[in-house]
Amino acid sequence: MCVHGWCNTIHATSGNQENHYVNVRRLLAAALFLFAGTTQANDFWDELADHYGIGSHDHEDVRYWSDDFASRPHEIRTLVRRAEPYLAVIARQLETASMPAELICIPFLESGFDPNAFSSGTAAGLWQFMPHTADRFGIQRSWWYDGRRDIIASTEAAIRYLAYLHDIYDDWLLTLAAYNAGEGRVRRAITRNRKAGRPTDFWSLDLPPQTEAYVPRILGLAEIFARPDAFNVTLPALSTVPQTIAVKLPGQLGLPQAAKLADMPLTEVQRLNPAFNSFATDPDGPHRLLLPADKAGAFALALKALPASERVSWSRHKVQAGDTLGELAEDFDTTVSVIRSINKLSGNQIRIGQVLMIPSGANAAIASLPASQQTAGARIYKVRMGDSLWSIARRHDIHVADLTRWNRMSSRSVIRPGQVLLVTSPSRTERTVYYTVRSGDSLGGIARRYRVRANDIAAMNDLATPDRLRPGQRLKIRVDVADHSGV
Repeated sequence: MCVHGWCNTIHATSGNQENHYVNVRRLLAAALFLFAGTTQANDFWDELADHYGIGSHDHEDVRYWSDDFASRPHEIRTLVRRAEPYLAVIARQLETASMPAELICIPFLESGFDPNAFSSGTAAGLWQFMPHTADRFGIQRSWWYDGRRDIIASTEAAIRYLAYLHDIYDDWLLTLAAYNAGEGRVRRAITRNRKAGRPTDFWSLDLPPQTEAYVPRILGLAEIFARPDAFNVTLPALSTVPQTIAVKLPGQLGLPQAAKLADMPLTEVQRLNPAFNSFATDPDGPHRLLLPADKAGAFALALKALPASERVSWSRHKVQAGDTLGELAEDFDTTVSVIRSINKLSGNQIRIGQVLMIPSGANAAIASLPASQQTAGARIYKVRMGDSLWSIARRHDIHVADLTRWNRMSSRSVIRPGQVLLVTSPSRTERTVYYTVRSGDSLGGIARRYRVRANDIAAMNDLATPDRLRPGQRLKIRVDVADHSGV
């Protein structure tokens, strides 16, 4: 991925020469200086419009939605500010793939440009991929990582999906309709019209009301971005130069360690890299971090100097009677496969007295950060002799279930003196969804679908008789998006 020929990926691998990193940093600084001096800050919108490819559609529905967006300029500016770190990166991805630049409007409508957005149908990320569609188009999902929330990976998958749909319909409006309603529904609508001798263009099809509004909304927003003055809208001034750079990593890295190396708050590292569920990157990759352009060069140099053993916080654990790999994985915020791989175990058998090295880059590493770099809203508690999960939860006026969820533990997990726990969640990946009860639904079934407690749903919705749900009833549910990452 390049910006006018300047490569915007920095490699941080142990085999490179230090002079290489100095040169990369100088090259980057020169590029930023060059573009700062030769382009206007607001050129982003002009360049975006130059790469439009869907064509003009003078339709009353498009005009309606353009006027509707123009009547809410504050909302547009808020959305653009939220999207600002990612817009130039995504625009370059679309340009490289020779895709119409109007497609950048999809995340505005799908997710409000919130990478942690989550729907009642379990779609996630900027582009709102359902799990089965994510798998179909090569989005990696694991306990550690959900590529649907990865800015780069999800955009690459969206481009593949949109290209696939466009190959079917050879029409961008039908492609957008299929992205929203599904290719089967659009195909059936086309078949009905063809059999009836009616036109098969988007405007002539009988589609769900949501889809009939979806396509003109995208076109209407694209009109605002292309001609803001015509709608009396002032867009935030943005540069064509991406504000963020993908820095390649030599392997797994703790996010708190990354925050230290980049000299930036942990919350900002997490904001730019929302796909990581824990406080470390996935040991199986992708091995990259999105970082501010002005931090990337220094980060690469600092990472090169960091010993491999310090990339993730480690615990040295002596196996005790009753220990199992599953319980240790829960206790140390990792997975069985990772413990096996690191300790070269062929199976799940461990013996008393055996010493295991276990990565635990989450809370202990957070506690070591300066206050300014710790996760906003999180509070740390160090376990004392005699503590239990129940006593810690009661002391901090929280539920045991919340305590275990925030720390990726089970209610059966053993805690040890000196262990560090999050006792207030930063709620980085928690979102509220609304579910409409269907015939045959039960509270327990809904709770299992969203991986929450039935009692929490009942309390949030003031259900005096939770066993008496009625079809059409609307329930508010607080969901941790990270719990929906694994296959």
